[in-house]
Amino acid sequence: MRGVIMNMRETGQLRVLSDFNFPETRIVINPNDGFDIGLMMTEAPVKLCFETSVELSSQSDKGSLDGVIFQKNECNPGTVEISSKALEKIGSPRNVRLHLVPSSPQPRLIISPA
Repeated sequence: MRGVIMNMRETGQLRVLSDFNFPETRIVINPNDGFDIGLMMTEAPVKLCFETSVELSSQSDKGSLDGVIFQKNECNPGTVEISSKALEKIGSPRNVRLHLVPSSPQPRLIISPA
């Protein structure tokens, strides 16, 4: 059941490009996909939450990481660049969705299998 979390915005299904050398606290998407979740700046600090289900993500920050989401035109639309180590936390899916939940002091970015 999507939309359980108030004011949550989500991307469409994104194809995953992962690498073990990629920092665990960094996510890269195309600006078109960033627009879907309401991002207007090229980089934004977020609380990264890797969850197998959006419904499992409570409002606590337990298990979350301080991270940054970058929007780069070099990243193909419909693709997300992410650390392989971070992706293992949710079973290393080939496709994910990003869910942005407004919160203070930083928004929460929930990464879940698509």
